[in-house]
Amino acid sequence: MSIVLTEMCMATVLPPSGSVPELPPGWEVEKPNFLKRRTQFWTLGLVVCFGAMAAKLYSLQVVQGATYVAQAKRNRLARVSIRAPRGVILGRNGEILATTQALHAVSVVPALLPSPKSQKEERAKLLGTLAYLIHSTPQTIEDTIQAAREKKGARYFDPIQIATNLDMQTVAKLTENRPRLDNAILLTDDLRRIYPRGDMAGHVLGFTQIADEKDIERAQSHNTFLHSDDRVGKSGIERYYDHDLQGARGEQLFEVDAQSRPVALRGKKAEEAGASVQLSLDPKLQRAAENALSAARNTGAIAAVDPRNGEVLALASRPGYDPNIFSMTGKQFQNAYLKIARNPLHPMLNRAVTSRFPPGSTFKPIVAAAGLEHGAVTPHSAVSCPGYFTLGRRFGCWAVHGGGVNLQRALAMSCDVYFYQLSLKLGNPETTGPTYLAQVARRFGLGEKTGLDLSSDEGGLMPDPAWRKRFNAKRPSLQRWYPGNTLNMSIGQGDVLATPLQMAVATAAIANGGTKWTPHLVTEIRNASGKLVRKAKPSGQSVGIEPRYLSIIRNGMRYTVTNGTGKPCNLPQVTVAGKTGSAEDVHSVLPHSWWVCYAPADKPRIAIAVIVENAGHGSENALPIARAVLNAAFPVAPAPTPKPN
Repeated sequence: MSIVLTEMCMATVLPPSGSVPELPPGWEVEKPNFLKRRTQFWTLGLVVCFGAMAAKLYSLQVVQGATYVAQAKRNRLARVSIRAPRGVILGRNGEILATTQALHAVSVVPALLPSPKSQKEERAKLLGTLAYLIHSTPQTIEDTIQAAREKKGARYFDPIQIATNLDMQTVAKLTENRPRLDNAILLTDDLRRIYPRGDMAGHVLGFTQIADEKDIERAQSHNTFLHSDDRVGKSGIERYYDHDLQGARGEQLFEVDAQSRPVALRGKKAEEAGASVQLSLDPKLQRAAENALSAARNTGAIAAVDPRNGEVLALASRPGYDPNIFSMTGKQFQNAYLKIARNPLHPMLNRAVTSRFPPGSTFKPIVAAAGLEHGAVTPHSAVSCPGYFTLGRRFGCWAVHGGGVNLQRALAMSCDVYFYQLSLKLGNPETTGPTYLAQVARRFGLGEKTGLDLSSDEGGLMPDPAWRKRFNAKRPSLQRWYPGNTLNMSIGQGDVLATPLQMAVATAAIANGGTKWTPHLVTEIRNASGKLVRKAKPSGQSVGIEPRYLSIIRNGMRYTVTNGTGKPCNLPQVTVAGKTGSAEDVHSVLPHSWWVCYAPADKPRIAIAVIVENAGHGSENALPIARAVLNAAFPVAPAPTPKPN
């Protein structure tokens, strides 16, 4: 009974329905709907957050899992890049003109060195040992590393060269002390660019140097990559064909620990040498041209091309330079370079393709072609030359040639009066005449770049009335083209400017019957395995002059050599046709000396243009240089040995 009463007392006694008392003030739920919405919002937010986290985890582990695994492996593996040798440059017959020579060197890999902060003592000990072995100082090594690291394009695992051209005794010491030097110190090959023939064809070959920031930026703009220790072409063939000559770098693959210290060598990829580039340049003719130029009265240049396809056989400029200078280092390089840089004759200027000169009388064959094509003259048209021509004022001729001067004699004796009068027959001397003459000259390649495969290729200048008006747009008083301008133009003076290479190309077009070939230096490119990569395809176009007219001009140029101003080039072993020229220079009393020619006269295989600056008459100064090249190209056959009785 007591148990039952206890249970009844412990039970909750609920009040009757409807009699529940109200909550005290402050305990009411004022906005139950708002609270419900807030609860739903935060619940949804949590669902979204957890969903995003799940999606991210899925992306990292499933979608991008392989990528991050590869990245982890890359962080675990370090690649040490190894330079590749540049390709060789060969002459016409396979002669080595530029190659790579391996010198003994020592390099360090910054990433593999002890830390300068946490491993300061180990680093000092290691660099001290290295400095002792190579006769240097630890601070010098540190400075070298710091300078290399600051260069654009430098990578943490790229080897930095500390010393080069080590003798065998030093190499032996480094090898013996290998246990004391860790993997951060490498015995490497310093790949120096060597030009076995010294200063021969220096302007054509060019030179290489370690890539600077501009080179690296230029490479990046072309979607290629340069290392801070790459050598790149700076001029000439080295620059124009740098992409072909550059080899493919090799690498060593190291496994590293968390502090980037090498644990083991995991693999090696061999470097691949660059492609070999073969030139049309004939070393025999090139050397003959340079030797003859060096004996000339003044600075000058020569260009020789093959009239059959545009191949450049010789291209020389005086003074020249030795590209081996740019493979030197330290004070040796500084002293040699300063000697070049301070030379007032500018040895690094390639006058054969970048310097523009008035062509003088060597322009007259082109004027003759324009006159014949236009019908202004015939081979028998003759004038009388009293030594001058009057058109408002006197325009002089270099000599009195008397009466009966026809085209052949005018070319042979270089009669200015004949070409003065011819130019006035081409049309209105203030408009149509000079415009037509300029159009014909441009067909021969004057007034435009030749297309030579060098980065330095000057276009010269072929003026006409329209050009004069544009050029003097801000000087109205100078815009008019006068008849006197036409007379000066007819003898290659006034504003007419051409490079020696342009004159050689134009001469070749006359020699071969009317095809202007684009000059080129490279004939073929082969990869390191010897497989043909690219072969030159000669490109030519007609000058638009009838062959019979060009034949008349060739006869006149041959007559120049046999009976005119070019007699010193009348060689016994080969027939030569040519034209002399003396171009006035407003900056000097003496004119520029010109000579253009081709040989053999009946089946041309070489066309030459020579200029000697401020040297006087062409036959006295420029002609002997071309003659030396012709003698090298067509040597005199040795006299037969008499048979014994």
